[in-house]
Amino acid sequence: MNRRFDLASDLHVDFWVKFDSNPIKMKQKTDGFIDSIIHPDHSMILVIAGDMGHYNRQNELMLNSFKRYYEYILIVRGNHDLYLVSGQQEKKYGRNSSKRWNEMKEIAGQIEGVYILEGDVITLKGITFGGTGMWYDFSYGMLGHDKTEEELVRLWKKEMNDAGLIRGLPDFIEESAKLSNIINDSEVIITHVGGDWSMLSPNSKYVQGLTPSFYFFDGSKWMDQLQGKVWCFGHIHDHFDYIKNGCRFVNNAIGYPRDNPDVKIKTISI
Repeated sequence: MNRRFDLASDLHVDFWVKFDSNPIKMKQKTDGFIDSIIHPDHSMILVIAGDMGHYNRQNELMLNSFKRYYEYILIVRGNHDLYLVSGQQEKKYGRNSSKRWNEMKEIAGQIEGVYILEGDVITLKGITFGGTGMWYDFSYGMLGHDKTEEELVRLWKKEMNDAGLIRGLPDFIEESAKLSNIINDSEVIITHVGGDWSMLSPNSKYVQGLTPSFYFFDGSKWMDQLQGKVWCFGHIHDHFDYIKNGCRFVNNAIGYPRDNPDVKIKTISI
């Protein structure tokens, strides 16, 4: 059996496809963007490791566009999937980011073959996937740079849009429990936030100084459970594909147009 799937994260569709009040033109623009990032020899499964976009109805257009190519789409929540980026959104969702995400889950649930993973495991085409969005724990700064959590929280509030645009942050302990529940049963692990920063380049243009504290969590407690698995993640708009502890770690972030104008969805064989 040809066991493979396609991977993307950080699609940020609203940066690539500008709003058009004409629904026909909006669909055409969305289809054009999707067409531009898919290889002809794509698989039948797409994994989206978080950060679809800032507007649920636009995300819905994107998912339906992807369905022209894929039989199945698996999604975990990213930080931007919780953003309330306008006063209109703040009012619509009652200043509660989880209400926006719950609406997105309802929309996705109405599209055949689309699954959102939140501590769930699913087997498709002979591959067992498990995932949850995860969150960061400030461990990069605390473990590697001897900073206190209080110091890092102050920096986080200064540097990260999460601090101002997410109303009700995810709980790291709850996310960790979800990851623990799926990690042994999953051949492919999907999170948005990555659990290993060991291959982060000091020359990365996306994170400098202590900011990796807000892009990764300390996944060392799970490392002895990863032999033979693939761990897909996103959040940071760099690209990774390496082996550690017998596990293949892969990030294929699409990112913003200014980041990766020529990046395409990646096919992973296992």
